[in-house]
Amino acid sequence: MTTNSKVAFLFVLPLVIAGCTSTNPKPAFDDVAKQVSVRTGQAVRWMRADTEQNEVEAAIGARLRTNLTAQGAVSIALLNNRALQAQFEEIGISQAGLAQASRLRNPSYSGNFRLPTQGPMSLNTENILTQDLLDLLTLPARKKIAVGNLEQTKLRMADTVLKTAMETKVAFYTVQARQQLLKRLHAVVEVNEAGVDLSTRQHSAGNISDLELASQQASFQEAKLAWGKAQAQLRIDRERLNRWLGLWGTNTDWTIADELPSLPEAEPSLENLETLAINQRLDLAATRSELQNVEAALRLKKSVRWIPAVSVGVDAERNLDHSWVVGPTLDLEVPLFDQGQPAVARLAAQYRQAQRRLEALATDIRSEVRQARDALIAARDLAEFYEKVYLPQRIRIVNETLLQYNAMQKGTFELIAAKEHELNAEREYAEAGRDYWIARAQLERALGGRLPERDVPSASPNMPKRSLDKHQDAEH
Repeated sequence: MTTNSKVAFLFVLPLVIAGCTSTNPKPAFDDVAKQVSVRTGQAVRWMRADTEQNEVEAAIGARLRTNLTAQGAVSIALLNNRALQAQFEEIGISQAGLAQASRLRNPSYSGNFRLPTQGPMSLNTENILTQDLLDLLTLPARKKIAVGNLEQTKLRMADTVLKTAMETKVAFYTVQARQQLLKRLHAVVEVNEAGVDLSTRQHSAGNISDLELASQQASFQEAKLAWGKAQAQLRIDRERLNRWLGLWGTNTDWTIADELPSLPEAEPSLENLETLAINQRLDLAATRSELQNVEAALRLKKSVRWIPAVSVGVDAERNLDHSWVVGPTLDLEVPLFDQGQPAVARLAAQYRQAQRRLEALATDIRSEVRQARDALIAARDLAEFYEKVYLPQRIRIVNETLLQYNAMQKGTFELIAAKEHELNAEREYAEAGRDYWIARAQLERALGGRLPERDVPSASPNMPKRSLDKHQDAEH
């Protein structure tokens, strides 16, 4: 090996050693998947190749062949939501940034080629290869910052997945409650239709006035109007859920159970939730990582601000007599006008900004947890009131009214009115159940993970038996 070759080899060797960080983002995504699994019990997949689409479609098809559950909906969303898949590419971008930060800049080459103006025609050449020395010295610090950026990206992506899971649950429970409400409204329509039929016959017999008939007809039309509005809103709610699930075409013909799940027997402990959220919220961890990265960048800039840009290299010149002259080169920036003060000031401001952002987010998280906890308690209290007090009371009223109707102590319209009040109570109970499950999903989101699985679904409470389930019992 010639002298020039040895010099070039020694100069390029650090470049080869530095460029060993992979651009493969799979290990980073696996970390995200683990975070999600711990907090939701769900698997998440990043489709980076078209061949994976068939596997995903098969998995989704299996879930859609039966009644969709809340957990099943979340599972589909985490596999199939295209916006979420697009967000995952941020991991690839950050991984590429880490790979780039782990590599030195390419060396710079310049050359001169000259011919003498007189005498023998012998080529004079000069070859100069230089490398930024400061780039080499700061490589470990820059790589550390890039590692922090990747960690921040992973935390934010995992938090985005948790948000998608929560929004999917909210959309699911909204659809399920709307279906339950639609059944109740349809029953109200049937009751009022029976009332109109009866009123029409009584009016023809001269037993009620035009005003009483018109009032009953208006109640019937009002019930039909509410039922029609609920049908239209259900279609809107289904499409909202379809968007979270990433479904289109025939896959949108999924079905779900018409009834919301029963309330759990008891709630898990709602104490120390603020501390739990502060410890496990991923967006807070990402903001904390951002603060650490800005701090590292600030320290790096302060440490090198007085070091000018330095490029070192080797100069090899071939003289006209065919001899070589080899020696080192040095290019040195003179920090005459800029000693790095603006860059330091900018990073210092960004550091303070990140500090305030972290403090603000921690304060907001505590408030969100308290608000979500109070909303869950209030929603449960209201749902239990409907389930254990108000709805049973309405059922008892119907049953007693039916007994008095059979004893000819109450009229038909009083019986129909009692049944309508009971159905309205069932409708309000469905809305209260919807609000409870949505509040529960929002509390999990505020905590950054699932509530402790200490609750067991309860059996339906002992309610008075419904004696009037069909409006035909009210007809003559």
